[in-house]
Amino acid sequence: MKNLSTKKLTMKQRQFLSLPLLSLLIPNFAFAAGGDMHAELSGILLSMFCLVLSAQVLGWFMSRLGQPRVIGQVLAGVLVGPSLLGLVHVNVTLQALAEFGAIFLMFAVGLENRLRDLLAVGKEAIIVAILGITLPMLGGYAFGYFHDLSQIQSIFIGTTMVATSVGITAQVLNDLGVINSKYARIILGAAVIDDILGLAILGVVSGMASGEEISAIGVASTLGISLGFVFIVLLVGVPLINYIQSHISAKKISGGFGLIISLSLGFAALSGVVGLAPIIGAFLIGMVLAEVSDNYDFHDKVHALESFLAPVFFAMVGVQLPLALLADSEVLWNGTVLTIIAILGKWLGGLAIAPQQGMVIANKVGIGMVPRGEVGLIVVGIGLSTNLINDKLFAEVVVMIIATTILAPIALRLLIKPTIDPTAQPRIKEDDALGTADGKGF
Repeated sequence: MKNLSTKKLTMKQRQFLSLPLLSLLIPNFAFAAGGDMHAELSGILLSMFCLVLSAQVLGWFMSRLGQPRVIGQVLAGVLVGPSLLGLVHVNVTLQALAEFGAIFLMFAVGLENRLRDLLAVGKEAIIVAILGITLPMLGGYAFGYFHDLSQIQSIFIGTTMVATSVGITAQVLNDLGVINSKYARIILGAAVIDDILGLAILGVVSGMASGEEISAIGVASTLGISLGFVFIVLLVGVPLINYIQSHISAKKISGGFGLIISLSLGFAALSGVVGLAPIIGAFLIGMVLAEVSDNYDFHDKVHALESFLAPVFFAMVGVQLPLALLADSEVLWNGTVLTIIAILGKWLGGLAIAPQQGMVIANKVGIGMVPRGEVGLIVVGIGLSTNLINDKLFAEVVVMIIATTILAPIALRLLIKPTIDPTAQPRIKEDDALGTADGKGF
């Protein structure tokens, strides 16, 4: 047994040491396959290798330090991205892979939450969402006003602060084993509402920037379609899946795992069609399938898929961090101010439920709503591509996005780890591809 343990340790060390060695071979190997197509494919595969391995290793390392894995995964993207080693660059393939990671992460989270659990915290979720949109929006507008930005630019800065990257918070709560807690359900419910209202606001702002005429009917239509999609999926899907389960034996369903993966991708696509983020559709269909998940053996398979792809999603956030622009002291200062506004806006929104839920839960909800992550990057990217903001303002907003993405998981760990939450239920499975959540495995 001792020899086997020693051999295992050696393999782990080889995995860790193989990253810098193989990175040196990338330029030659990528073109050795023969032909432009082979060279391009080899480059993509090696980029995926560097991204996945570095995210897994640094995620494991951060867990050994008692910090959330997502911090290490974001830093892994910074390390291998164009800002430092230059081994990985943003391309359509990696962006798609990262999107799959976010989709399956939220699908897995949905499988742990049933509709009745979310409805139980509906009032609190609505309060948190509305205040979590209003306060950061006003703060962002005030920032633009005092920096002599145009009205549309000031509104856009406020818009970048509205989004909540629920995937990042969900991963931390998942790692801590409290994804079924009451405050986790409040965060998830508020984040869905955030996404609906936030994307409607983005549509209005984008239209204003392009000179389109904005009408109340158009805004109401956007909100109606988004809300209608959510209600139809949940209010029709849950009774339907229960009806199907009562009439069809689990043994009669073959290829069940392939079917649920298809459903997660299909509803993610539908979510995008109606103007919502794809992760919302994946989360909603996960909630529908949660009603019958106890009768089907697919939790471990979904978990394995999510544990492979989710780190890519977080690492790609780091890849897109423009370190060169961060050398400007003014960018750092303004980015810090935006970060403070962004944190306070969401945190104060969470504190609004303190009279009903108490300060402990309200604090956790407020901090859980803080990360902007990939949603914020998408919004600010739209502003840059439409010339609504310049490179400097883009960098300042990116500082806020990255800071909230990194600081919120650390704060959540400090708030949650010292206590045993009585509202949390045990998770089905905690280990992932490199080890358990307590960091005792590689």
